[in-house]
Amino acid sequence: MDKSNGYELIRSGKINEALVAFEDSFRRFLDKDSECGIKVLKYLLPKMKRIKDLKDPYKIADAIISEWPKVLSNINLNGCGENLELIEAVKHYLFFTALKYYSQIINNINQDDVLVVRDTELMLKISRCYRELKVEDKAIEVLEEVRLYNPTDSVVLSILGDLYFQVGDIDRAKLFFREAFFWDPQRIELQDIKCPIIKALTKTVRANGYRNEEVNEWIPIYGAIENVFDVRRELSKEEVDIIVRKIQMLENDFLKHREWRNITEPRLINSYIWLIDYYYLQLGDYELARSVGAILQKFSPNIYNKLKLGGYKWL
Repeated sequence: MDKSNGYELIRSGKINEALVAFEDSFRRFLDKDSECGIKVLKYLLPKMKRIKDLKDPYKIADAIISEWPKVLSNINLNGCGENLELIEAVKHYLFFTALKYYSQIINNINQDDVLVVRDTELMLKISRCYRELKVEDKAIEVLEEVRLYNPTDSVVLSILGDLYFQVGDIDRAKLFFREAFFWDPQRIELQDIKCPIIKALTKTVRANGYRNEEVNEWIPIYGAIENVFDVRRELSKEEVDIIVRKIQMLENDFLKHREWRNITEPRLINSYIWLIDYYYLQLGDYELARSVGAILQKFSPNIYNKLKLGGYKWL
C-alpha cells in the first residue's frame, strides 16, 4: 500500500489504517512524505482518542476544531509544511469529523425547540466546517437559514458576503458586505475575509491613517466613496425608522462622549449615507436626499467632498 492510499485513508477517517500505509511506504522507500505522515498521525491519534472520550458531541466537535491550528503547527515543526496533500487530508478529516458531531446535535434535538434550532453560534460552526471542506453551497444554505431569524447579525452577513463572492455572485456579495458593515462592524473579523474587494478597501482605509478598531468602521464609508458598495436592497419603513433613531442616538453620543468619536463619527457618516441612498434611490426624493447631504457636508466636509468626487456626484 503506497502513501497516496494513506492520504485517502485519512480523508475517510481511517487514521490507524493510514498510519500502517505510511509505515509500509517508509519501509520500502525511506521517503520524507511517508515519514511526515507517520509523525503527524502519531501526534494526532492519541489526541483524537482523548477528544472522543469527552462523550458530549458539542464538546467533541469544538475540541476537534481547536485542534486544527495545533496540528498545522506540528506539521510545520516536523518540516512537513510543503506536503500539501497531507495538510489537506488532515484538514478534511478534522472538519468532516467535527461536522458529523455538530450535525448529530441538530439531528437529536426536538425540532419544536426553537431556541435550540435557532442557535446561531452552532450554525456558524457548521457553516465553517462546510467552508473548510469547500462545500460553499451548503455553507450558504446554513447561513441563509440563520439570516431568516437573525437578519442583522454582522458576522453571518459578512461570511455570506465572502461565500457569495467565492461562488461568483458578486452583486449579492456586495449587498451582504454593505449590510454587515452597517449593523455592527466591530464583530467582523477582517483577517478571516478572503474577498479581494474587502481586502482592497481595508488597504485604502489604512492608507488614510485609520488603525485598529477604526478600520472596520471606515470600510463602508470608503466602500461608498469608491462606489464599491453599489448594490442595495429596498428598505422597509420600520428599517428606515431604525436608521433615523440610530442617527439621533449617534448624534447625541458624538456630542456627549468625545472619547467615543473615533467610532461614533464613522458610524454616523455611514448612517447618513444609508439615509441619503434611501431617499434618492428608493423614494426618488432628491431634495430630501440633498438635505441629509447638507447635514453630512456640515458634519464632515472632507468625506462629503470625497463622495461628490465618487459615486455621489449629484449630491
